[in-house]
Formats: sequence, structure tokens, C-alpha cells
Amino acid sequence: MTRPAPATGLAALAALRQNGDSHLFRRLKIGDCPYFCALLIAAAAMALADAAAPAPAAPVAAAPDASAPAADASVAAARCLYLPPEFAPHVVFYHTFDDGPDRPEINRLGAKVQAAAAAPAGLTGRGVDGSLRLGGLAIGLGRPITVSLWWRLNEPLKVDGGFGLLALNGRGWVSNFVRSGPWCGLKEPHFVTQVYNWPNVSNVNGVGDAARMRQGAWHHAALVVSAASRVQVWWDGALRSDFHVNGRLFGAGDVIQSMHLGQDGPSRPMTIDEVLVLDAALGADAVRDYASGVRQLAAVGFPRAAARPE
Repeated sequence: MTRPAPATGLAALAALRQNGDSHLFRRLKIGDCPYFCALLIAAAAMALADAAAPAPAAPVAAAPDASAPAADASVAAARCLYLPPEFAPHVVFYHTFDDGPDRPEINRLGAKVQAAAAAPAGLTGRGVDGSLRLGGLAIGLGRPITVSLWWRLNEPLKVDGGFGLLALNGRGWVSNFVRSGPWCGLKEPHFVTQVYNWPNVSNVNGVGDAARMRQGAWHHAALVVSAASRVQVWWDGALRSDFHVNGRLFGAGDVIQSMHLGQDGPSRPMTIDEVLVLDAALGADAVRDYASGVRQLAAVGFPRAAARPE
């Protein structure tokens, strides 16, 4: 059996990917995630072919246009094999860090990108050690939004330690982080979600379960705002926080002007990768399928971008 050239094979897979009603995606369904199932089967087939014949040199996948408008951004998202097809119309920011810390693949937000030091070993390619800051934003909380990233700790989490993870900032903030004592009388690190300082919206300081995690393990986190009032945080496909704000709904004046994703520090305590922002609120199944699918694709070393047609 002869394996087709990788660029050709991935381009064909990307073409199938854009056809949401293709027989491939309709027939292959495991765990309600037909798209990721199809990619994993393709990866297994490629691995078997490699075992039977010498593999050609791996191609360098071309990155999608970082400044594409909405229509072109959907095409660009369709080339990113780690993004399910249904995500494509809603991707407003996507950064794999493969082209450098300050060069996202898709930036429909027009965000000013400031990243920390490049990390050669991210989840699926390169990543960033530290944090990513997005400035110059104008995202209204009255509309749905999902902010997602993958992260790992590069040093042990101390009993009195903590770290930042997801912070959406404007007149107030919506954030998810880990914190320990003496803050709020905690004796070990706990998961925290906050909604603070929005005029006439009741503050929320949601202290959750103890955060126990090991150094070097990759985790997925997603913060979802929907219905102009509901805030959810997911870690590794599990819902960790879910509440509706009180006082009033988020409105036109409640604007996210910047985001701070990850944790800075002289020791570069965290690596982040696969930063994704959608102008849609992902539901439970979509979050779980995405977290599981990306983890499995990364485990088998599946390329995260298809080559552009010549």
C-alpha cells in the first residue's frame, strides 16, 4: 500500500471537512464526535501506511491568512484541522503560536497581540511560556462568547500558591483563576470564578473545589458567556462553574476591552497553546467533544493544519 503525499492527503481531508454532510462525517460516529473520529481514523491509516512503506519528508503546512475578513476567516478556519467544521463561521481569534508569539492564524477581533516567550513544545506544536494579552478589543458581553485555551503548569503548584488563567477585562472583569490562602481563608489552592465591578451587576466570587493538578500535564479550559447573564467555566470537559449574574443583564455598555490569558512570572510557570475565541456560546457536548478530540489528536501527533492549495 502506498501512502499519498501528506500535503495531498491532508488537503483532501480538509476538503471533506468543509462538507459537513459528507458520507464520511455522517457515517463515522463515536462518542457523538464524527469529525474527530474521522481524523483519528485517518491518522491510524497514515500510521499503518508508514509502517508498510518509507514515509516521505513531512511538509511544512502553510498558515491561514491572519488578517482575513469574515468570509475568508471561515475558509482559513476550515484549514485548521483541530477545529471542528461547525466552529468555522464563529472563529474570531485563533492562535497556535506556530508562526510566532504575535502572529495568530485568525484575528477578526483586530486584537493587539502581546505574548510572552515562545515555547518550542506546546500541546500540538509551539506554544507560549507565560501569557497572551489581547488589547484593543470591543466585545460586548450582551452577545455570546467562548474563550478557550490549553495550558500546563511548568512547576509544582504550592499549597499557598495559585495562578491566573482566563481574564476578560473592561469596566469590570470576568475571570477564572486558582488561589490559595490567606486569601478568603483558603488553606490550599482552589478554583475561583469572579464577575466583578460591572455597574449594577452583583459581584460574584465563586470559590469552587480544591485545585489539585500535577506539573507537566495538559489541561483544557473554556469560559462561556451566554444569554447576557450566564457564565460557565469548563475544565477538561467538566463544568466547574455555572451561574447567572444578578442585578441586570449585560448590555451594550459592558464591553471587554482586553484579555489576559495564562500566567506571567520570572520562572515562566505556565505554557499555553491553542487559544480560541468564538462569537458563539459552546454547549456541553461541543466543549466535551472538543476537549476530548484535541487531546486524542495531539496524542497521536496529528498535524493541526492542512496545506493550502497551490
